[in-house]
Amino acid sequence: MAGERRVLVVGALGRMGICVRAALAEEPSLRLGAALESPGHPRLGETLEEGVVLGDDPRPALAVCEVAIDFSLPAATLATLRAAAAAGVAYVTGTTGFSAEQDESLNQAARKIALVVASNMSRGVYTLSRLTELAAQALPDHEAAIVEIHHNKKVDAPSGTALQLAATVESAGGHQVEISAVRGGDVVGEHQVMFLGPGEQIILTHRATTREHFCRGAVAAVRFVAGAAPGLYSMADVFKED
Repeated sequence: MAGERRVLVVGALGRMGICVRAALAEEPSLRLGAALESPGHPRLGETLEEGVVLGDDPRPALAVCEVAIDFSLPAATLATLRAAAAAGVAYVTGTTGFSAEQDESLNQAARKIALVVASNMSRGVYTLSRLTELAAQALPDHEAAIVEIHHNKKVDAPSGTALQLAATVESAGGHQVEISAVRGGDVVGEHQVMFLGPGEQIILTHRATTREHFCRGAVAAVRFVAGAAPGLYSMADVFKED
């Protein structure tokens, strides 16, 4: 179809990669252009759909795409991102757990290309963040705490989303925030932001039961970044435009 943007999915056989590929198939303005997995993956060389063979080298994959989306690990993300910046390919990443030094590498890439970095791409979590900011401003005398629960395969703890919510609370209301992380079973994700005061509590909760809403947000981020000027963007930018 004329005008389609070709998208590289990094980590194409992971949980989010599979979900994102399904979401791309429902988006008429985008299509899967290339797919990557880690070197040594047993399915390398497999055809995922017509014209798309699973590879491990970002350079030829980026050469046929206008946008890349990546859910992997920090070191792998930065390696692919450097190649994308050199190729002028816009980038979306939901990878979490970057160090301060790695954050600077993200900033350097954003000087060359449009880059969306988000620990969570759900519209619901974006709304939770806005509500959290409002509550933190209105309740400066309350104690604040965050509890997050995820499946037992999640590597980082606390989650990137919990850290982002804690930063929102601290910047909006000056609270100190205690974060508790729980790992177990197949929980997709749950975040509770608590404001605990004398005789009352406000508890804001986002509970994910599937990954589809994350993937819809990821596709919205791809649409946004494909037409954006170089710079570092968040989901607030995406949803303002969506």
